[in-house]
Amino acid sequence: MTSETEAWRKSPQAPTPGTSLGPLNDIPRGEAKEYVFGTGRRVFSMLVVRRGDAARAYVNACPHVWLPLTYRGGGVVSADGERLVCSNHYAEFSVEDGSTVSGPVTPDCGLTPVPVHVDAQGCLIIGDKPAE
Repeated sequence: MTSETEAWRKSPQAPTPGTSLGPLNDIPRGEAKEYVFGTGRRVFSMLVVRRGDAARAYVNACPHVWLPLTYRGGGVVSADGERLVCSNHYAEFSVEDGSTVSGPVTPDCGLTPVPVHVDAQGCLIIGDKPAE
């Protein structure tokens, strides 16, 4: 794994790979759900966006000012379902890969991905899908 795919694990409250987030069906198609681990000032927050029968996940922190994308409200998925929009200053990031689309962020300053996969029972699991 590259350091980019491991960056999310630097947080002391980050969940361990293999942690179940529950059924994928708990997230409506094309919407995002926040998952929070820990308490107090050092929580780990992540957003999971449902993409059909799969999902993409990112650390819930805008790289512009490091506030949660959901800082001013929870609805951060664009109407077309293709972008995550920071509720604080409207920077936009691709749902597909977390890259910068527009707004007050530099082009190389995207969201930090968190690997997730859906298991055979339809549950979201943190970490890459095991080899079959």
